[in-house]
Amino acid sequence: MHIPHLFIQRSTAGTPRSGCGLTRSNRNDDYTLSVRPPVYLNDVILRVVTEYAWQKFIIFYDSEYDIRGIQEFLDKVSQQGMDVALQKVENNINKMITGLFATMRIEELNRYRDTLRRAILVMNPSTAKSFITEVVETNLVAFDCHWIIINEEINDVDVQELVRRSIGRLTIIRQTFPVPQNISQRCFRGNHRISSSLCDPKDPFSQSMEISNLYIYDTVLLLANAFHKKLEDRKWHSMASLTCIRKNSKPWQGGRSMLDTIKKTNGDFKPK
Repeated sequence: MHIPHLFIQRSTAGTPRSGCGLTRSNRNDDYTLSVRPPVYLNDVILRVVTEYAWQKFIIFYDSEYDIRGIQEFLDKVSQQGMDVALQKVENNINKMITGLFATMRIEELNRYRDTLRRAILVMNPSTAKSFITEVVETNLVAFDCHWIIINEEINDVDVQELVRRSIGRLTIIRQTFPVPQNISQRCFRGNHRISSSLCDPKDPFSQSMEISNLYIYDTVLLLANAFHKKLEDRKWHSMASLTCIRKNSKPWQGGRSMLDTIKKTNGDFKPK
């Protein structure tokens, strides 16, 4: 494609986005500008664990998440003297848990249980639900545990299911968009005090569409600002030379200049 265009990266599996760099093509005729919404995980996790005064905890992440995405957070907590362990959650969670009981001595299991009292889950909702179910049923966690689940786009239905399956204290961190509502109202479900919006959860598909529309809005806004910038600078190249042929297409000569303008445009993809 020789027309400048944007590709917005989103995780299809529901795994939180990583802050790692995008893989870009080295082709000279590449007109694709790969972008994605900003990833705030490093700042958010640090703020939360600091507010909770955690000094020792474990981070679980699924196979789809690139753990390098929270390297900045790991560096900062290390500088502050926090004791942080990392563990990848395998696809076969039951086999993983069974392996722990088969290989660990009683003393090691007790130390592991103590570590699980404070945990952060960076994974897709489906894996998180299965993982929580397994550790609860195998008595690896008790009612004094506090777990944090971080996922930007987790929907209300998944949140309710996670609350139902968990024991102890559960904190959900996700990206939300401002909506007119009385934030003082709360309701109780299964002895958990939760947001009133979760008492009448949205349809997951509708929420996904809402988020997608906000991303599309930001994309169109970024393109509009770039087009306006080109007109202001009087460096516009006519698209009259753009011709579509059956077997191949003729590149738009102003495409590269347009892509450079898009890169310089301030579009930090925050939902409006």
